[in-house]
Order: sequence, then structure tokens, then C-alpha cells
Amino acid sequence: MTIPNPVSNIHNPNNANSADCRKEDNMKNQQLHILYARLSKDDGEDSASLSIQNQRQLLTDYAEKNGLTPYRFVEDDGYSGTRWNRPGWMEIMQEVEAGQVATIIIKNLDRMGRDHLRVGLHLERFLELGTRLIAIHDNIDTAQGEDDFTPLRALFAEWHARDTSKKIRAVFKSRMEQGYHCTGSIPYGYIHNPANRQDWLLDEEAAKVIQRIFQLVIEGNGVYQIAKMLEQEKILIPSAHAEKIGEHGNGRTYRDPYMWRGGSVSNILEREEYMGNKILRKGYNDSYKQKKRKETPKDERIVFEGAIPQIIDPETWHTAQRLRKTVRRPSKNNEPPYRLTGLLYCADCNSKMTHDRTLDLRNATRRPKNDYLCSNYRQRTRECTMHFIRVPVVEELILDTIKRVSYHVRNNEAEFIAKVREVSATQQENAVKESKKILSKQKRRHDELDTLIRKLCNVHRLRKTSTKM
Repeated sequence: MTIPNPVSNIHNPNNANSADCRKEDNMKNQQLHILYARLSKDDGEDSASLSIQNQRQLLTDYAEKNGLTPYRFVEDDGYSGTRWNRPGWMEIMQEVEAGQVATIIIKNLDRMGRDHLRVGLHLERFLELGTRLIAIHDNIDTAQGEDDFTPLRALFAEWHARDTSKKIRAVFKSRMEQGYHCTGSIPYGYIHNPANRQDWLLDEEAAKVIQRIFQLVIEGNGVYQIAKMLEQEKILIPSAHAEKIGEHGNGRTYRDPYMWRGGSVSNILEREEYMGNKILRKGYNDSYKQKKRKETPKDERIVFEGAIPQIIDPETWHTAQRLRKTVRRPSKNNEPPYRLTGLLYCADCNSKMTHDRTLDLRNATRRPKNDYLCSNYRQRTRECTMHFIRVPVVEELILDTIKRVSYHVRNNEAEFIAKVREVSATQQENAVKESKKILSKQKRRHDELDTLIRKLCNVHRLRKTSTKM
């Protein structure tokens, strides 16, 4: 009978600790030293002290001099320090989280980023994972302990980014007020003049597509119906068309160059530039840290009327916008859209008239009706009399009115022109009055806010004085 040795079954903590130490030493030996360089477009390509090449030479010399090998060089060329989704930095952080990085060496702390809160979070994470950070010119080495000036340096770097952002926005605003387009993109339907990119030329092929889209809306078609028509006719989508003519690209990929979407048609219909107006400052950011732009209110946009070629006349553009607000039921049995929908209003309650195509049970043939009814009476939302008008009747009335007006114009041209001018002057006068009312209201609000701010400043000054006393 064999008696087991009790000593062989006892766990030896010393042996375990030594094994763990050997494992940890092996992991450290496998870790790399990362040399990281970043250059923002705002830093300038001609700045020798901040160029990628000079940063690389500086970091390499430091690593070899201090025996920090093996090392690998990672760069982010053309990326702002306010962005933290930089490809090179994201690659480094993945390796840091995996425990594969022993040291990160940078020229200055601001090369890591220009957001003092995020810089602080990264430094805490490096401390947790045992990753050493060296910023050569800032004399920072986390292996030597904490530096009280590190948070201040990160804050100064953020202030620099904020100040640069303010200056750039001021320059852009000044240029836009002078009529300069500050982005490389250009609306579908226009092309840049090769001699002067600020000058927009008409893209004849795209302009015909835009005009047809507006005409289809006026005829009663919806955006998804129009998209389907354009796709069936093999008309290139805006991105594919821009690529075809060698204009700017928006960087997006597409599987089918003919696959139009309802959203694309809607964007075209909403473009006020097609009336011949150059519209600038359409979007803004509250902060340089925000990448998602907000839409600028229309009264704060910079508009230059008649500055670019006109594709759609204002009357057609506004008619299309008005008709888009009207909900149209899809036609049945391939019937044409109801072209008067959204244009007829009840004479009693001023509500829209809706088209009625239900079966007429009182008719022996049981043909569908073809009438316009008051929407309020039909939906019983409020009281209104039961009245309707047949489509052939209203179309005949419209045609008769057009004939009478045309006859009058042919025989009394001078009188008609004078009447049109009189009506136009009245409308302009009313528009001026309305604008003055809005301006007066805004001025009163401005004065109220100004008074409120002065009162708050006085209260703050009094509190400050009482504290000193």
C-alpha cells in the first residue's frame, strides 16, 4: 500500500508567486513602446516644430536614447485635438486596454488632445492599467509620480483649441457676409466655375431633372412616387451625377447609382437656392466640441438674392411647397392625381375641400363620385352646411375665368398692367408693415433683455462690494 506524501498536495504560495511574477515579466517583455504624433490642419503644414516628420525624429531619438525599445510609430495627420475618434489614437487605446502597451511617448501633452476633462480621464486610465506616459517638452513622466501642472497644461491646450475655433468662426462669418461660400460642397444643379470656384454655373442636365421634380409635385405626385419614376428612368442620383461630371464628392458610397430615395427628392424640393439666391450660414455649432450642426433660423441666414443662376421661378417653388403640405390620397385604378386638391376652400368656414371618390349609391350605374366636399362637414369637426361642387363644374368655371381674363388683357393691356402694379404695390406695402411689426417686437424684447442684464450686473457688483466690506 502506497502512502501519499502529504507535502505534495499542499499549495506552495512561494511557488505560485514566483510563477505569477514570471508570467508578469513575460507580459512586460512583450509590451511595446508607442511613439505618437499628431498634426492638426489648423497647426499649419509649414510649421517645422509641429510637423509629423520632426515629431517622429524627436520621439525616435528620445526612445533610443532612453532604451525604450522595441517601439512603434503611430500618427494622426490632419486631425484636430478636439476629436477623440482619430484612427491612430483609437488603435493605441485598443492596445492599451489589451495590456500590450508599456509606454506612450508624445512631444507635448496637447498632442494627445485638447480637452482637459478627457485628458484627465485618459491619464487615470493609464494609471489603472500601468501604462506609462511621457510628454517630452512638458517634462511629464507618469513613472516619476504626479505633476501638479499637468491639469493646467491640459486646460491651456483646451483654451488654445477654443480660441482657435472662435477665430476660425469669425473669419468664416466675415467671408460669408462678403458673399464667399466657405465649404467645398455645392447644391445639386450647379457646378463650380473652373476660373473662380466662388462663381456657380448652371448644370444643364441636373437643372432639367430639378425642374421636372417640381413639375411632378405640382401635378400631384408624392416624393416616393417621383423617386420611383426617376429610378425607373435610370436617372443618376446626385452623388453619382457629381462623380460623373468630375465635381465634388460627398464621400458617401452607394450600391445603385439610380436608386433615388424620397428623402433625396425632399431635399431638392426644399432648396431655396434654386430660386437664384445664394444662402450662406445655414448651420452652426454651439461649441467647437460638438460635431453635429444645428440649423440656423431663416431670419439669421445670410442671403444674396439673384447671385446664382435661377432654376425654379419663385412662384413655382412656393406653389410646390404649399402643395406638399396637403395630404393627398393615392389615386386608384391608375387615375391621374387630383390636381385641384389643396387649392379649393370652403366659402363658409374657409376649410379645405376634400375630393370624394366614393361610390354613388343613388346612381343606377354606381359610378364613383367626382366631387369636392367641405372637410369640416365631412369630418364633423365643427358645424358647416352640406355643400359640394362637382369637379367638371369647377374646372369649367376655372377655364371660363381664364378665357375672360385673357380676353380682357388682350383688349385692355395698359389697364391690366396698371391694375397688376397696384395690387403688387399693396402687397409689398403690407409685407413692409408686417416686417416693421416684427422688428419693433424684437427691439422691445432686446431692450427688456438689456435692462435685465444691467440689473443682474448691478446686483453682482453690490454683492461683491458688500463682501469686501
